[in-house]
Amino acid sequence: MTTNNYKNVLLVGATGDLGKYVFQALLADSAFNVTVLSRANSNATFPSNVKVIKVDYSDTNALTKALANQDVVISTVGGEATATNFGELLVQAAIDANVKWFIPSEFGINIEDPSAKIPFLSTKLAVANLLKKNQSRIAYTFITTGTFLDWGFDVGVFGFDINKSTAVLYDEGKNRISGTTLTAVGKTVVAVLHNPQLTLNKRIFVADATFTQQQALALLEKYTNTKWSVNNVTTANARKEAEENFAKGNIPQALLGYLLSYLYAGSPEIDFEGRTINKDLGVPAIPLDQIIKEAVERKNTAQ
Repeated sequence: MTTNNYKNVLLVGATGDLGKYVFQALLADSAFNVTVLSRANSNATFPSNVKVIKVDYSDTNALTKALANQDVVISTVGGEATATNFGELLVQAAIDANVKWFIPSEFGINIEDPSAKIPFLSTKLAVANLLKKNQSRIAYTFITTGTFLDWGFDVGVFGFDINKSTAVLYDEGKNRISGTTLTAVGKTVVAVLHNPQLTLNKRIFVADATFTQQQALALLEKYTNTKWSVNNVTTANARKEAEENFAKGNIPQALLGYLLSYLYAGSPEIDFEGRTINKDLGVPAIPLDQIIKEAVERKNTAQ
């Protein structure tokens, strides 16, 4: 285990849903000198001991200058940034600045799974292809985490609404999916940096739990002490509805529909059983039972 060659770490997207967990995990490890890259017009604030560089994300020269002397660049950007070519600009700037290692905003599903077929993945695929094309100049690691479980149960976007005790089961809720909590993703990123021999120029899989919707529903009913209302839909119909929303320009609904129709359709690429390296990285997996119990407790506390 060593970080001798990777001490200077720059994080992009430090205030996002995922980025703030990665940011805190990096700050908690004294092995790294952490720098945050922020938009020029951002009002985000950071601890006084953290170096912050503000740039225009569309200015390639400014990006390259900002990345000078960094060993590792980690991107956790989402939303607007992944809808543009910012990811490619950032990778190219890292290459030009002689950055050694790039970890892209690849957290989530395996975007290279042919069965995903999600239009919004094109920019992420372009980033992955650019990195693989230039791996003689810059190393990469693709960290595949599956769904963000704690966030998903809290927001209610993966078919379960704890507030209303309602569930939408896709294809009868029988297909297995893998997922990871945001805290565990942050710990994983730090562990990856400490274990380059396990992670350089690879796609790695990590997960807290692998389960079916039926298993999740049983636990939700247990910890809410309530019989939930269930609506059954097919992933084929969810996909069709997503395509219709996309054609109408209803982008948020389309994105969620595409994602759910993929997650629950039974692709072997969303079931990480037997492929995770949590143990090798020293990141213990959190059981689904605990994840759901804590999600219900958070809802009860908020009410």
